Amino acid sequence: MFLASLRQSAPDFNGQVFVAEPQRNERWTQNPAITDPEIRALIQALSGKISPFENKHFGEYYPYGNKIEAPSVLPGGEPFVFFDTDTLIIGDMDSVPFDFNCPSASLKIEGTWPVIELYGPGYTATWKNL
Repeated sequence: MFLASLRQSAPDFNGQVFVAEPQRNERWTQNPAITDPEIRALIQALSGKISPFENKHFGEYYPYGNKIEAPSVLPGGEPFVFFDTDTLIIGDMDSVPFDFNCPSASLKIEGTWPVIELYGPGYTATWKNL
């Protein structure tokens, strides 16, 4: 979804797109790799580069850890932006104010904690639901 929307909405984007692909090892009971040949062909047709990596610290028990281990397949010393595969691009990427001199996890750096309402729920219930 990300790659298709990028090519549709930002046709002049000339950066590289790496699709980090976890490989099956002892940390997975099922193969986490992209096994559908049509999806692999579509990624390549949209100029995505499938970049296999091996989970060394995370895996099936904490698949979100892929976001921590995936950058290991990126070219060293080059700035990058990480997007989830379900991110939709709806405009030109050149209008996003990326500042690679000041790396961050988000442009929203204030007010990211939930606001607790007077009569609840409290932090525990809020985070449990998240």
